[in-house]
Amino acid sequence: MTTDPGVSLKRGSLDRAGIFEAAVALVDREGLHALNMRALARDLGVGTMSLYHHVANKEDLLDGIVETVLGEMEMPQAATAPPEERVTLMARSLRAVGLRHPECIPLLVTRPFQTGPALHPCEIAFGVLAEAGLDAEQALVAFRTVVAYVLGFVMMESAGFFVGVANCGAAELMAMGLPRLAEIAPHLEGRDTERDFDTGLRLVEEGVLGQQAGEAPPVIV
Repeated sequence: MTTDPGVSLKRGSLDRAGIFEAAVALVDREGLHALNMRALARDLGVGTMSLYHHVANKEDLLDGIVETVLGEMEMPQAATAPPEERVTLMARSLRAVGLRHPECIPLLVTRPFQTGPALHPCEIAFGVLAEAGLDAEQALVAFRTVVAYVLGFVMMESAGFFVGVANCGAAELMAMGLPRLAEIAPHLEGRDTERDFDTGLRLVEEGVLGQQAGEAPPVIV
């Protein structure tokens, strides 16, 4: 269901899925701070109270945004590829979703997933990790590590992290007494972000998937 701000819905056509999609569109356009029932009702062309026939409150709405965004992820079919490749596919898909909805990422990072649709990708991911030979403890560490890498990378990518360093230039950084950053600065220009993401993801996956079943994850002291 696609909705445009200011276009009224036909009577009886309002439903939870459409409300959630409109909420995601509002957040994409104006940020999480702009999300409220009145603004959402305005975008949908309905009265504010009409929303409460379908959505209990703002907390329910936020859960719906999480469900909707995660629902865009590509879920690998079982046994269509080795589990390691399916982990990569899900990680890349999560990044693609994050890049489409960067304003929603803080919600994905801070809000506990607590509904069936939101938890469904997690269920699939843990199944793939089990196929890769990880026990429950190792799978939990692996899951958290990969998700943290992907969402952290997307947040940095969307915010233009390190662009300021690149713009400073090596000479200016040297003058500031930052020789290491001066050395790195030229390498920040014209980066292939897709390649950088895949390189980092491969390093992460090699670490978390390389654990032996029954072997405790390493503890760094």
